[in-house]
Amino acid sequence: MEEIIAQTEKIAFDHLKAFGFQDEQIHSLVKQGKEDLLKGLTKLQKILKEETNSFDEIDDILHSLKGLSFQLGNHALANTFEEIEASSKDEVHLAKLKALIA
Repeated sequence: MEEIIAQTEKIAFDHLKAFGFQDEQIHSLVKQGKEDLLKGLTKLQKILKEETNSFDEIDDILHSLKGLSFQLGNHALANTFEEIEASSKDEVHLAKLKALIA
């Protein structure tokens, strides 16, 4: 999970700079983005540890994380979340998700 956040943070600085944001704005946006990413990933990790998975809740979190990742410029991560979201009821994809955020 820490690797995802660190990678997204690095990408976000370049991504937001390309959109013309000032450094002060970028620091604020990235800080909030990291906090939101951590919250979402932590919530997802908690749900995935439960005996029975709430697929609707997983889909909601994945959708949110996908949007946040796109906004922060981490398109590869967003695409991964989108792929898993599209088939999250598949045990293979749930295993992939668990491995991704481990």
